[in-house]
Amino acid sequence: MTPTKLKLVLSAATAAMALMAPAAVQAQQTPSAASEAQAPRVIVFGDSLSDGGFFNTVLPLPPGEGSFTTNPDPVAPEVFSGLLGFDLNPVYGQGGTNYAIGGARVTQRNGLAIPIVQQFENFLAAGGSFAPGDIVYVQGGGNDYFSFLAGGAADPTILTTAATELAALVQRIEAAGADRIVTLAIQSNSPGLDLFNTTYKQALAANNSNVLFFDTAQLFNEIVANAGAFGITNVTGTACTGSSLTCGPEDYVTPNANRTYLMADAVHPAGITQEIQGQAIASLFTGFTLPGSIARSGQRAIRDQRAMFETVQRNGLGTGGGAGLFGNIGYSYSAEDGASNFDQRAVIGTLGLDYSLSDAVGIGIVGGYSDGDGDYTSNNGALDQESWTVSAYGRAGIGPFGIIADATYGQGDVAMSRSILLGPVTRVQDADTDTELFGARASLHYTVPVGMMSVGPEIGVAYERVEVDGFTESGGFSTSLTLADAELESLTGRAGLVATAPLAGGVGFLARASYVHEFKDEANRFTVTASGAPVSYNSSYAFGDDDYGEIALGVDGAMGAVILRAGASAEIFRNDGQAVTAYAGLGLRF
Repeated sequence: MTPTKLKLVLSAATAAMALMAPAAVQAQQTPSAASEAQAPRVIVFGDSLSDGGFFNTVLPLPPGEGSFTTNPDPVAPEVFSGLLGFDLNPVYGQGGTNYAIGGARVTQRNGLAIPIVQQFENFLAAGGSFAPGDIVYVQGGGNDYFSFLAGGAADPTILTTAATELAALVQRIEAAGADRIVTLAIQSNSPGLDLFNTTYKQALAANNSNVLFFDTAQLFNEIVANAGAFGITNVTGTACTGSSLTCGPEDYVTPNANRTYLMADAVHPAGITQEIQGQAIASLFTGFTLPGSIARSGQRAIRDQRAMFETVQRNGLGTGGGAGLFGNIGYSYSAEDGASNFDQRAVIGTLGLDYSLSDAVGIGIVGGYSDGDGDYTSNNGALDQESWTVSAYGRAGIGPFGIIADATYGQGDVAMSRSILLGPVTRVQDADTDTELFGARASLHYTVPVGMMSVGPEIGVAYERVEVDGFTESGGFSTSLTLADAELESLTGRAGLVATAPLAGGVGFLARASYVHEFKDEANRFTVTASGAPVSYNSSYAFGDDDYGEIALGVDGAMGAVILRAGASAEIFRNDGQAVTAYAGLGLRF
């Protein structure tokens, strides 16, 4: 920045300061009319580390300047919001949801900057409220640290009081209805900042706050320790010739200083560091879906293996009494477009024994194996799940009425990884866990003869439970998550039509079309603990469509004692995903 430009800015700043506070309060009132019944948002309360352009409303800054970084680079919460699919703009002058102001202390006035607690008060006074899915981003304390230094670093209660008050603000935000709150430590390079961070963590724990805590201090240590990998060549100097607030490209010490310097000025991170921080925090939010992806993979294993023995379960392997062996190999593809954007391809195998007591009554036992390879695109990661199951089934009929039932138990081994982009670095975090699978199903049908087959309505119910053991991602990084035990339960009912024909004529088949409704539509709970966090965070996410269609087709052809088998099943008309399974196999009648 030229001296002339700097003088103009400072002169304008002095003239505007007298109007700053009332203008800011008025600006904060502008979005209140839209605070009800709207889509989820990111709402920010903080200081210059989150300020997205407040000073553009009071200073004649050139386009692209006004944030405390290497402008026009975004600050960390803007990066975070964009990665999660949210727009984030200042409330001041733009009617957005970023209330942060450079210079703000937690509760005390600092010049005319609105304190962070008062930012929240103004949000409430303007009619603001939190909608389901809103993410509230809270950070502060840096300017209280500067006040501590201004007093000769003689009064540590300035720091401990500010930390306790910021924790109390988080508690108030929770009480106001926010269920997704992220809050941060301060990048630490002094005992004073360490004291603030320690006190803040202790206060959050004492309040039993349900928040996602991100350890910014740990992240900065990681960056500095491996600066070259991030493309950062200078961790001690500053990218800007003056204040970051008025630092545009013409004020960089080198043309690419925003990508090669850790800091923009002595206090505020440069663009590359802001980017890394926003990416790191966003990675914690996308990591929430990991247990759900694992559980859905296990649920898919139960359903795929059931699909491969349904024809035998209904028809048996021949007429009258007798036993037979059957085996299948199949392929499954499933995709979830909801919380996890998870898709999986699996190879499935089953081997079973069927015993018919009569044409209408039979039992069987089936062992199953599934090897699924999945991708969860929201995490840029991969999942490999191997599952082993054993199922027992039965069938019985009296006249036109028939019933089938089965139960499945299994276990799985899961290996997963997710790739986290941090600036130019891709960080891979691995984890392993185990699953336990259980399913039970029963249906009642009424059929009437139509030629060689029987056709009629059917109703049924199925219960599935997948338990996922807790695990911790590798590396011990600021982005590593520890996830507690999780559980997915499903209770579905179905109604539809079924047509079957036994193998009496040499060819047997099954055709079924059903409408399926999920009764357990409550959201899936999870508990995660971020690295360095003093508290765990418990929340939920929902999978999508509760109503969809299901079809199943199967054909068995007998050549003497040998039976050739093939079939397919699919979940259709789901607006949140799809699933299809196909198989082929052999049977042998005794």
